[in-house]
Amino acid sequence: MSGDNSLKPTVLVTGAGGFVGAEVVRAARAAGLAVHATGRCAALDRLSGCDVRYTRIDLFDPHAVHALFAVVRPDIVIHTAWAGVSGDARASDIQFANIAATCNLADSAARYGARKFVGVGSQAEYGPIHGSVAETRLPAPSTLYGAAKLSASHLARQCCEAAGVEFAWLRLFATYGPGDNSNWLIPSLIAKMIKGKSPKMTPGTQKWDYLYNEDTAAGVLAAALSDARGTFNLSSGSAVPVRDIATMIRDRVAPGLELRFGEVEFGPMQIMHMEGDIAALRTATGWSPQVSLAEGLDRTIAAMRPLAHKAAA
Repeated sequence: MSGDNSLKPTVLVTGAGGFVGAEVVRAARAAGLAVHATGRCAALDRLSGCDVRYTRIDLFDPHAVHALFAVVRPDIVIHTAWAGVSGDARASDIQFANIAATCNLADSAARYGARKFVGVGSQAEYGPIHGSVAETRLPAPSTLYGAAKLSASHLARQCCEAAGVEFAWLRLFATYGPGDNSNWLIPSLIAKMIKGKSPKMTPGTQKWDYLYNEDTAAGVLAAALSDARGTFNLSSGSAVPVRDIATMIRDRVAPGLELRFGEVEFGPMQIMHMEGDIAALRTATGWSPQVSLAEGLDRTIAAMRPLAHKAAA
């Protein structure tokens, strides 16, 4: 890595190959921090061109994790890694392994002198949401994924607090932006419409809270570099009907394309209004979202167009 980082805090970021993790790495480097990134893959497309130390590691191997911490000795640990975030894996035994891995990271942070541990959780920790939710709401997760995130936060917090390590946990709602996983709602809609196809959709009356990924990373980093402690929501703070999001994408990508709302029925567990109250994180860190939904969609579409044209060539 170029530059003299001897006086800068060293930040260890797990899950650096992931959508959120990679953006956190870039934000930390842009802030001038010394960053050591970890991930499961040997090659990381999302970190292309980013000057950062990187270690390929299996976080489920406690011995490998302790060995890494003994060498890196980070001042701050930002834990974004989590296996099994979609599909059937959200209800698989991998979630128990995620809890153990998080606890081992917290133990390593305490053992090797880190001053702060920041974990990325999920709105799934609350359980079914109907409207704006604040951190004062009692969590009641309805999925193994949500329960595992909640369990990991409690156990890691206890480990950190017992050792005098500052602890912050961010319950992330929905994030989007360039480089997002193609199967999520916004990139899948964009990809379809770039091809001139009208995606089959639900009535689209559900209201969801989407945060642009640069703002997501900025929120994580704000929690890491401030005195913020405890659990915080990480979201845009406002919910928009899905049909409005689809219409905004259509108007930018394929004006005049007919949108087929209502061809897919809502599922039995459909969340109709998911929105995070972000007052606590704003107060604790001074962070607030900077990229509007309109601007974020413009950026995401601009990034996806060349990829779609290249694939079609």
